[in-house]
Amino acid sequence: MNTRFSQTLLAATFSICCSVQAAQSDIGSDLYQKEEISGDKVPTQALEAVQKLQPGFVLKEAEQESKHGNQYLDLEGVTADGAEIEFDMLLNEQNLWEVVEIQRDLTLADCPTPVRELYSDTFGQKKPQRIIESKQMSDVIVYEFYFVGADSQTSKREIKLENDSATLLSDEWQH
Repeated sequence: MNTRFSQTLLAATFSICCSVQAAQSDIGSDLYQKEEISGDKVPTQALEAVQKLQPGFVLKEAEQESKHGNQYLDLEGVTADGAEIEFDMLLNEQNLWEVVEIQRDLTLADCPTPVRELYSDTFGQKKPQRIIESKQMSDVIVYEFYFVGADSQTSKREIKLENDSATLLSDEWQH
């Protein structure tokens, strides 16, 4: 094979792989109207609430949105040991920000057995492009499965895990 052609093919393949990897965390972002805000605009009270749950959290990105009639703040960053994490916060009736879920990306293999089994029974071999584990501030964990269709449209399905029982949700989980 022509060396120049091989180098070009290798560079193109590497570029595509890196683009897919970088875009992984963007999958699903087209489903919501979020507005990015700078770190200095994040309320101190919100950051203090996150630090109580995750000492050493370092803020990397912040977004705000309105959905289901509520105001939300998404704080993305890393834990003290470098793991990526996101805190979804809700502005409550006392006008205070409270953490309502803690999120992380994971693979299907990382999901608990009841979730994997329900996923397989429901979707067969269909591969999700992204999975988010959303630990609620209760005994509930919601697993968000994102799919990108041939038309580049994103869809999401959720499986709720409560007391080791997995349930496919027909509507989006709400706080």
